[in-house]
Amino acid sequence: MVTLAALLIFVVYETIKTALFPELSVISSHVITVIVVAVMTFFVSRYALNRYSQALSETQRQTRITQETNTLLAGVLATMREAVIIVDSQMRVALYNDAAAAMFKLPPKDAGRPHAHLSATIDDGLSEREPQVINNPTAAAGDSPSYRLTSVTRDPAINSAFKSVLEDKAPVELQVQMADRDHRSFQLNVASLGDLAVGVFFDITQLERLERVRREFFANLSHELRTPLTAMLACSETLMDGALDDPDARTRFVEVLHKHATRMSSLISDISDLSAIESGQFELSLEKLRLRRVVSEVVALAKSQKAATDISFSISIPDSILVEADRTRLEQILYNMIDNAVKFNRPGGSVSISADENDGSVAISIEDTGAGIAALDLPRVFERLYRGDKSRSRKTEGAGLGLAIVKHLVHAHGGELTVVSELGQGTRFTFTLSSAAHAAEQAG
Repeated sequence: MVTLAALLIFVVYETIKTALFPELSVISSHVITVIVVAVMTFFVSRYALNRYSQALSETQRQTRITQETNTLLAGVLATMREAVIIVDSQMRVALYNDAAAAMFKLPPKDAGRPHAHLSATIDDGLSEREPQVINNPTAAAGDSPSYRLTSVTRDPAINSAFKSVLEDKAPVELQVQMADRDHRSFQLNVASLGDLAVGVFFDITQLERLERVRREFFANLSHELRTPLTAMLACSETLMDGALDDPDARTRFVEVLHKHATRMSSLISDISDLSAIESGQFELSLEKLRLRRVVSEVVALAKSQKAATDISFSISIPDSILVEADRTRLEQILYNMIDNAVKFNRPGGSVSISADENDGSVAISIEDTGAGIAALDLPRVFERLYRGDKSRSRKTEGAGLGLAIVKHLVHAHGGELTVVSELGQGTRFTFTLSSAAHAAEQAG
């Protein structure tokens, strides 16, 4: 438009000059024309340079904004625990983050970088275990290679979800299982971004595990309550049907009622204790305790309550070991563990309690000569109401909450709890407590 305006001005100038000054010589006319053209060229060039400068500044500003946005996006993607993958309309991976790189074995160095997307032929000779790279000989040096989503995930459900979003522009949600050694589960949400599709993988493995534990807990709790309730109902119905008139039967049924009522009371008490411990609604009253004395008292209590058993006990704890603990809670820890060692021992077996002091902590071990625990059950023995050997569990009383309570109480004392077991060789539980002597040195 500026050039056209300058041309019109020049034509008007020539017309006026010819009409008003016909007597001008050719040389004078040319000189004046050159001067006018030079002035017009100067203003037109200045205007064009100003416009170019503005356009260049705007381009630089947009480039700077884009770079800052990309940097921010890369930072956000890098800090996300969820795996994020963006694909283009050709089902090629356009962008992914570190979590996706670890999840799908993509190169970590390319995480957060946009990928080149020029059509090319996939090399049929590539290994099936590696993502197929799309060759791009014209890509810029800073671009990273592109991968087909089908070769990256190798999961038809994931690929179908992205394809559906790219075609229909409607979001898709589904649950997928990763066939890795951990057998992880993910909630995949795929949404449209114009010609792109973004998928976010939310790891729900832990949520599923917790949900499974919750279901098992209520199923086991229902079983634990149903057994004594069934026995109590049977006894009460028998008494109501006439057994009250038989002194021997009456006494026997009342004893059964008392036994199962005691079991239910113990279960409810354990659940209440565990709930209070897990919610932190209890306080430890720490004091200096002579460990051997506390263990001896708990063993004596266990012997009196398990008088019918032929289990032998041995205590190998130096009299000099002092621990800093809550006496009541320590007795609860020891009794639950010793009670388990007795219940799941073999006839004529033994229970050994030992302790070692090292680096400011005391490790207390309770070892039995029972049948042991299967390797698959070891990681779950501290779960609420979990029973590994169902046939063995039915022969023993107890709610299956003792070890769960022990775990939380040991952790509340700042200690650690471990278990080592082998089928047919017995089981050894070990927990740690702070040494009272070490705590006194630290306070001094």
